[in-house]
Amino acid sequence: MKIISALVVAAATASSAFVVPSTGSSAVASSTRMQMGLFDFFSEDARKEREARKQAEIEEQERLQREIIERRKNPEKMEEYEAKVKVRRALRMAGEDEMATKVQMFGEKKE
Repeated sequence: MKIISALVVAAATASSAFVVPSTGSSAVASSTRMQMGLFDFFSEDARKEREARKQAEIEEQERLQREIIERRKNPEKMEEYEAKVKVRRALRMAGEDEMATKVQMFGEKKE
């Protein structure tokens, strides 16, 4: 019986080596939040961000579509567009691909 109680006391003292000492206060809350990867995909903030990006892309596509329709209805704008196409194609044929990418075809804003 003394051997069993000695083993229990030894096990209890040995296991205290793995206990984190208490500082007297409970857990400290951090004001920063870590992004943990896969599970952040399901968070409310991530969902709102994805929806905002999707909506912005839809609005941009609709704007470009309205511009195309307006250009097709207006002969002057269509002539201007065709002239830009000719310039861009000529630059590409001349091997000036970088200059051809700088030709503004639509109402896009180049930076």
